[in-house]
Amino acid sequence: MKSFKKLFVIILVFSLSVLTLAGCGAMKSDKQSAGQESTQSAADAQSANTAKAGTSYDKLSAEIKLSGSSAEIKGSGAKTDGGNIIIVKGGAYSFSGKLDSGKITVDAGDEDVTVILNGAEITSSDSAAINVFKAGTVTVEAADGTENTLSDAVEYVYEDSYSDKEKEEPSACVFSKTDLIITGGGNLTVKGNAGNGIRSNDYLTVENTVLTVESENTALSGNDGVTVNVVTLSADAKGDGIHSDGNVEINSGKLTIRSDDDGLHADNSVTVNGGEINITAHEGIEGTLVTINNGTITLSASDDGINAAQKVDGVTPAVEINGGEITITMGAGDTDAIDSNGDIIINGGKTGITAQSGFDYDGKAELNGGEVYLNGEKISEITNQFGGGMPDFGGRDGNFPQGEKGDFFKGGTPPTDENGEYFRGAPPTDENGETVI
Repeated sequence: MKSFKKLFVIILVFSLSVLTLAGCGAMKSDKQSAGQESTQSAADAQSANTAKAGTSYDKLSAEIKLSGSSAEIKGSGAKTDGGNIIIVKGGAYSFSGKLDSGKITVDAGDEDVTVILNGAEITSSDSAAINVFKAGTVTVEAADGTENTLSDAVEYVYEDSYSDKEKEEPSACVFSKTDLIITGGGNLTVKGNAGNGIRSNDYLTVENTVLTVESENTALSGNDGVTVNVVTLSADAKGDGIHSDGNVEINSGKLTIRSDDDGLHADNSVTVNGGEINITAHEGIEGTLVTINNGTITLSASDDGINAAQKVDGVTPAVEINGGEITITMGAGDTDAIDSNGDIIINGGKTGITAQSGFDYDGKAELNGGEVYLNGEKISEITNQFGGGMPDFGGRDGNFPQGEKGDFFKGGTPPTDENGEYFRGAPPTDENGETVI
């Protein structure tokens, strides 16, 4: 019996020892696992930070420090030719410092490129500040918390293999022959001294950034289309504020545009889905189709506030307002707050108009919903007008035929007789049939 008890004790002690060692091993393994998870979390955090800094890349291909008329490159995929930094491979390239006389050229085949402006000031003396000659999609990113300025030459010299004198390309301070994205948490100022500020021959997207553009012609241009998302934009343009031969779509952001021509212009359609938009221009918004679904829009114009003009064959021009809050203030003269070569349809929203002529249309007009105020008075129907509903002077539907802009009474003042009365019916003509004013 004693032997059995002794054997039992030995077995018990041995078992406890094994369990203790196993437990220690398990604890050690748990600690190792926790350490591995911590390391992985740090790696994930680093990856997240990298992604936040530039969502279009995982790591930098090269860091480029600008100085005077030269640059120092650390990394691969880029080279210098005097003051011209040429990107020849896809990847992400960070630029910092000041380039007094130089530019960035992208010649990367069909590969995507990200140009990160990390506190950069680039001034070109003979061309665009950034010229995308060949690439897939190019992203120009203003790094978080940085101030960046791009300026082009007053006159371009088309002498290198990256330009085309016949087509006059490049044709903007930031120019791309391919899809172009402007983004980043920093501030970017673009000065188009020769003409356009930012232009893509394909599609232009501007998102999640603070952008200031001063241009001698159009501020933002995308041949195929322009999309704006979550942007703070200040544009001062002698041409259009935002222009496309295709479509313009504004989804969100705060846009302040001063333009000597159109604030927003698209040959096909202009669609506003949201945002805060303030435009002072010759014409506020122009497109074959103009659709406003939401947003707060303030327009001050010297010609038309919103204009649906025939820019595309086979499409009936139309202005359609479905929502939002719109305020239109028109200058004196031959001006229309909402002008359509086709239809005007208002389904919702709140529209306030201060103008001599509230509406001018060639097709149909429907007021199906929303609130519309003309010179402080709420209206229940849309009628063709001139002179704010002046008696016996109703525009195309009244007793006095209104000609097309510029070919009849210029400046918006109708002809009068010797007593200062407005003519009824047709205006007087001379022996050659010409209108006598």
